[in-house]
Amino acid sequence: MRVLKNNIFIFCGLIILAFLLFGNGIKGEFVFDDRSVIVGNPLVEEFSGVFKAFLNPYHYARPQSGLYRPLTFASYVFDWHLFSGNPAGFHIVNIMLHVIASFLVYLVLKGSGTFFVTKKVPDPLLSSLLFLFLPIHVEAVTSIVGRGEILALLFFLSAFYSLQNRSYKIATIFFFLSLLSKETGIVFIPVFIFFEFFWRKTEWKQLIKKTAYFLPPLIVYAGLRYYALGSDYFISTNAYSFFNPIKEMDFFPGLRMAFKVLYLYVQKMIYPDYFSSDYSYNQISEVNNLFSSWQAMAGVVIFVALICLAILRRNNLVGLGAVIFLFSYLIVSNLFVKIGTIMAERLMYMPSLGLVILIATTVESLKFKVANYGLKSKILNPTHKFFIFYFSFLILLVWYGYAVIDRNRDWLNEKNLFESAYAVAPNSVVNITNMASILFREGKNQEALEKIQIALEVEPKNSPTLHLAGQIYRKNGEDKKAEESWLKAIQAQADYLYPYLSLGVSYYQKGDFKSGAEILLKAQEIYNTPNVISLLAFNKVGLEQYSEVISLVEKRFGKIPKEFELRFILGVAYLKSGNDSKANELLLELKDPTLSEEVDFFKNLRETRIFSIEI
Repeated sequence: MRVLKNNIFIFCGLIILAFLLFGNGIKGEFVFDDRSVIVGNPLVEEFSGVFKAFLNPYHYARPQSGLYRPLTFASYVFDWHLFSGNPAGFHIVNIMLHVIASFLVYLVLKGSGTFFVTKKVPDPLLSSLLFLFLPIHVEAVTSIVGRGEILALLFFLSAFYSLQNRSYKIATIFFFLSLLSKETGIVFIPVFIFFEFFWRKTEWKQLIKKTAYFLPPLIVYAGLRYYALGSDYFISTNAYSFFNPIKEMDFFPGLRMAFKVLYLYVQKMIYPDYFSSDYSYNQISEVNNLFSSWQAMAGVVIFVALICLAILRRNNLVGLGAVIFLFSYLIVSNLFVKIGTIMAERLMYMPSLGLVILIATTVESLKFKVANYGLKSKILNPTHKFFIFYFSFLILLVWYGYAVIDRNRDWLNEKNLFESAYAVAPNSVVNITNMASILFREGKNQEALEKIQIALEVEPKNSPTLHLAGQIYRKNGEDKKAEESWLKAIQAQADYLYPYLSLGVSYYQKGDFKSGAEILLKAQEIYNTPNVISLLAFNKVGLEQYSEVISLVEKRFGKIPKEFELRFILGVAYLKSGNDSKANELLLELKDPTLSEEVDFFKNLRETRIFSIEI
């Protein structure tokens, strides 16, 4: 009972601290990847999306991303309906999940102490606090789509805690949930083998039998992933060099860059000098020679040190921390599978657990030595010998806490986020483009275009930059330049949706329905989404292909689509093909209230050749 009361007290304390740390981010909007993953996903608006998430990619209709995180997306659907689409609710859930993960750090380290006779086991509460306060966690917590990182680690820790208590079947369930949250859940397998073999001294035959517990969920996960992503993207992903320069590098140059990035990650985890929402092309300079970059060499030293610690200190927590860091980092390191980005702070949520264990264990060892030295030399007063340590730890938490609160402000809206990223990482092509987008939204077209030219000089095949250039040209009335930019964007990245949509709208508004339909048919091959279908349908109505429009919409979205645009264009197709009764059923509730009589409404629709549409 006393242990339970202590645990409740600690958990409540973590909640209070977490909301003090991350509370100023609750009022933040949906920003950056939140828009494409959550707001731009039609499945989030229907509660059945909870179940459909298990049969679809993480990015709606985009298996090219190579991401399959159904449990994470299902949680977004719950939040969307629970909080009526208010992002504040999503932020609160993220903070609470971070609290639970931090509390599990406490429980796991507390349970690990029973495996050792030595007193050099880290204080689980201080370790939990350190994990809670790490500034590099802001992107995982305050950015809503960082939830996948939190859930994967939360279930990983739950599985490990179950493992400590020999509850293998329960550990299997949590392992499966971790995998369904994010691909990094696979890290549990090598950690499990390490734990059983080196800590529990399990023989090989028994180890193989115990490992078999985790095969069924792994097989089920693989089957679901294959169904959602297909054979082409079951393991691989479409990584582009302007987001991930390592993608185009040979093995050894890529290896040198990966070591440099490893150093940058570790440095930011310990010393939070600056953070950025993007580190894409041209921000992290290429390492042409290992000995010309002290950061890359430092990364090599860190990597080798981790391997040595995992081997030499395998029988204690140091080895466990090294193994957790190594395997969770290797998944996002771009060494084996090229992921979509060269570097992202949220990717360090799981590796940071390994670092916290390493730091906490090292500090505890130093405390033990200081205590022994004090007793022998009789220099230190036993009642005050650790005052300096705890005071220093408090100062560290205050520093980290300030960094967290300050960083939360950057994620409140896209303007803050893009401006802060550009301020600290001005050479990133993506950051330059994002700054141009802010200027464009503010009506500063010429300034935006100047930024665009800088970005294109660095990387002329950056699709988002080319697409934004087209938007600016179109706003300035330079339609030909706009079209050229959008076509270049498609040529540079064939699966980038927005230039297809922009061209589809442009052709439609000019009355060139044939070109509009052709470009949108290409888009449909990649994205069979409502916005693509609706624009394609508008162009086909312009071509008087009414039966094709009806078949196209109803086959994909039913006879009465939920989306306004699809219902409208379907009704128009029925009206223009002479089926007034069906048109009535679809269009009357969409009638312009300024038109008092239905006949005027339908007469206008029949006579209208080009409708006003937006993307």
